[in-house]
Amino acid sequence: MQSLPMKRHEERAEGDRYQFDWGLCRDFAQVNTSEDAAWYGIWACPQRLIVFTFAEGDCVTVECDTATEFCAELERVRCFADRQGRFLGVDPGSDPSKADQWRALGLGDLLAHGVPA
Repeated sequence: MQSLPMKRHEERAEGDRYQFDWGLCRDFAQVNTSEDAAWYGIWACPQRLIVFTFAEGDCVTVECDTATEFCAELERVRCFADRQGRFLGVDPGSDPSKADQWRALGLGDLLAHGVPA
């Protein structure tokens, strides 16, 4: 049986990306690109398999059903950003266990430089 595609939700939010820097659950990590600004940002949660993007008020939430889908979605994000040389890495925060969650999914190569091994 073929699995259903990832769930994608779109909505609008007034304001800037900083409301999400502080408003998303602490289990979300920032996906850093050189394009990050008040009007643009990406976050991802390896525990809940969610990728969230804010771009000029447009909010897109992608809910993955499996770790494989989550990894594929993050690879899609990385490839899109790398086309412009913009992917800088995932910043899971200062708690080492959060970086370990990314490594457990095989996504350790996406962690930003300076994240402790």
